Amino acid sequence: MYYGLLHEEEHNNINIVTGVPTYLNAALLSGEVDLSCISGYAYAEHCKEFRLIPHLSISAPGAVESVLLFSRYDDWQELDGKRVAVTNHSASAVNLLRVLCKHRYHIEPQFVTMPSDLDAMFATCDAALVIGDMALVEGTRRREIAGVGIPSIFDLGQEWADWTGLPFVFGVWAARADRADVIRRSGILEQLYCSKAEGLAHIDDIGKEAAPRIGLPEEVCAHYLRQMTYDLSDLDLEGWRLFLELSLPDFRWGDIRWVWDR
Repeated sequence: MYYGLLHEEEHNNINIVTGVPTYLNAALLSGEVDLSCISGYAYAEHCKEFRLIPHLSISAPGAVESVLLFSRYDDWQELDGKRVAVTNHSASAVNLLRVLCKHRYHIEPQFVTMPSDLDAMFATCDAALVIGDMALVEGTRRREIAGVGIPSIFDLGQEWADWTGLPFVFGVWAARADRADVIRRSGILEQLYCSKAEGLAHIDDIGKEAAPRIGLPEEVCAHYLRQMTYDLSDLDLEGWRLFLELSLPDFRWGDIRWVWDR
């Protein structure tokens, strides 16, 4: 999404802030940033304070490979009543896990929020939800965990797609409502769309840049980026709406406001 911006000599006074999803959610809500990618769940929680950006998202039509549940059991039913560690880095992933447990598998684990560290998580829990680079690396390497062996791995993007037949929207782009007019006039949205187009045209290059940092082969990093979509399509919106109906009963789809008409 940011490839074009990062490879330009000038950003036209854009200050790019990085962080895990929960940090960016809070930064947008507090006004620390004006525009950000945030969790689809966090957007819905505070939709009256945000304006949704069209044609930008992080969506998975199937496997996502960076939102994974590691479990000492190969059957979800075995997790009923068990302690499940969940990352403190994500809102959408944690609530997707809750939805799958409640509505697909009809189980009630005990969720425990912990820092993302598989060994520490499994020291006190029977399963662990991790996201991002750590999930991608651990899912690729499939190493043994002390006292567990090689855990079973459930890809939550694939679990959702198998159950609903719809993509899952992990992240959306939103602006603060009180900054929406300024953002519309600034040209930043057009720059983001161009940056996304550049990124999609240079996925192999992004894989090469990311591989040394993450510690995975270039082709693994490139494949990871290619399996997701970034357009917040009508089908993405359908999947997102179903997730919000299941996870936030008081949310009303009609409360969504766009920064401009799609």
